[in-house]
Amino acid sequence: MKLRPPFPRHPGPIRPLRIVAILLATLLLHLIFADWGRKQLGVPQPSEPATPVVAVTLQPAPVVPAAPPQPKPKPTPQPKPKPRPKPPAPAPQRRPAPAPAPQPAQQEAPTVIAGNQGDWQLAPAATGTATGGGSGAGTADAAPAAPPPPPAPAPAHRPDPPQSAELNYNVEGLRNNQKVYGSGSIVWHNDGGRYRVDGRANVLFFTLLEFSSEGTLDDFGVAPALYTEKRFRKTATLTHFAHDSNTITFSASDNRYSRPGDAQDRASIIWQLAAIGRGNPDAFVAGATFELFVAGVRDAEPWQISVVGKDSIDIGGAPAPVWHLMRLPRPGSYDQKIDIWLAPQREWYPAKIRYTETNGEYLDMSLSSIRQPDPS
Repeated sequence: MKLRPPFPRHPGPIRPLRIVAILLATLLLHLIFADWGRKQLGVPQPSEPATPVVAVTLQPAPVVPAAPPQPKPKPTPQPKPKPRPKPPAPAPQRRPAPAPAPQPAQQEAPTVIAGNQGDWQLAPAATGTATGGGSGAGTADAAPAAPPPPPAPAPAHRPDPPQSAELNYNVEGLRNNQKVYGSGSIVWHNDGGRYRVDGRANVLFFTLLEFSSEGTLDDFGVAPALYTEKRFRKTATLTHFAHDSNTITFSASDNRYSRPGDAQDRASIIWQLAAIGRGNPDAFVAGATFELFVAGVRDAEPWQISVVGKDSIDIGGAPAPVWHLMRLPRPGSYDQKIDIWLAPQREWYPAKIRYTETNGEYLDMSLSSIRQPDPS
């Protein structure tokens, strides 16, 4: 078999591109014929090994529960060394009691020492020490609690409370820059072992001040147990004097005070001064002072009452000699100034009482008549 050339012969020169095309065509034809020949002769073609196919199924990984945290082993506590006991403090030695001194004409004022939150403890001036009501928290070697205050010393005066009487007063006051007028009364009852005093001051149809005090009469004079005070448009307040525990407490505050033997309230203080005047009239001289522990409606403090001097006041239209006493509040206080006029020729009854506020307002009670019970 004779093969024919794929392209007819052309006369003339053959270009290079044609030569390349002829060579490629010739090579392709050889490949085609070679492949056809192998198929005709049955020559097996080399085959590539088949790639194995692996089937994989994806499943969620099982959830493994987390193991609980293991507790940390606690360190074995080491025994603390026991502190060495402190040797007991030596018992204080009691000083021998001083020889009794002659009684002075004026009562010795107690020494007052303040504690926390207004807590006071009173002790006689001769002791020189007192302990307030501090908490003492965080102190390793705190001193032992102070014992209760010792009994008050013997009274320096011989109080002689006056006889029972009903006293009537003319009332004058200054409120809101206007003078007001009215009437009042003080009823003093003395049965020899107990006392009670009730007072009031009225203006028109209003009661500006109402008070009462009751208690016992002992060697110190007037010893109140309960004081009640009611002012205009205000709630009544109570002040308690516990004789068994020697404490003073209030319904209007949480304050608590130690009660000395001669403690007074705002009503009984007038009658205690009258009792001192009846028992020891020589104690009343111009410039003399009386210091007494007085409780009000919320707290208590020492009052220093000065004897201003002699004066004269009309009682029922007749002049009567009186002693003028005055109590000034401590500097910076909003408490009242109190003036008291006692009439020695009228059983030392209060002939006049004047309460003056820090803003200038006042309440004045002037004695107009005295009615004493029939001795029979």
